[in-house]
Amino acid sequence: MTINTENSVNRALQCTGAVASMGMALCYIFMFIVFGALLSFPASDSIADKIQYIAEQQLLISLAYLVGYLVFGGLLLISVQALHNKMQLANSGLLNTASLFGIVWVVLMMASGMIALVAMNTMVSLFKKSPLQAETLFYTYNTIVNGLGGGIELVGGLWVLLASICGLVHKIMSKGLHMLGVVVGTFGVLTLIPSIPETKELFGLSQIVWFIWLALALRPGR
Repeated sequence: MTINTENSVNRALQCTGAVASMGMALCYIFMFIVFGALLSFPASDSIADKIQYIAEQQLLISLAYLVGYLVFGGLLLISVQALHNKMQLANSGLLNTASLFGIVWVVLMMASGMIALVAMNTMVSLFKKSPLQAETLFYTYNTIVNGLGGGIELVGGLWVLLASICGLVHKIMSKGLHMLGVVVGTFGVLTLIPSIPETKELFGLSQIVWFIWLALALRPGR
């Protein structure tokens, strides 16, 4: 009875993890659509113009932050656990380290989303009373949010990279999935180098594919 119950729990976690991984891919796609197609920030160097535009598009930007950081963070928490459970036979320090980086990434994403939402609302309200203070807040919250959950993808990259290396070493799940994971994780680590800005986009785009593949691999029976 205990074994059957444990198997049922594992199957439920794998199913949930598969759905969560697919959901994360959709979150990435949604963010690319919003910031790449729907929004068009002023090209001028005027911070006041940018804040004014943010105020006009606050609802859409808030929705993007909600989906891209908070919803993504919740789904990520499920996916990290599901991947760890799927690879639990490895029982290695490498896998444990990878999963810890995954949990840290969850915290950073959730914190970034909450800071972004609160700071944006404060900045827009402050802009009506004190434009100069609002501009200062613009720089501050952009720096914090980008530092924690967008400008550098080191933590997320290390989760994918180390988990993929563990999968390759212990021959768990698809070799192709893990090879792609090594590439994705490497792109994430390379976002540390500001002189190669393309790595951030490469990390995001390649991770969409990795998330979809992971969702298929996490299905029970695979």
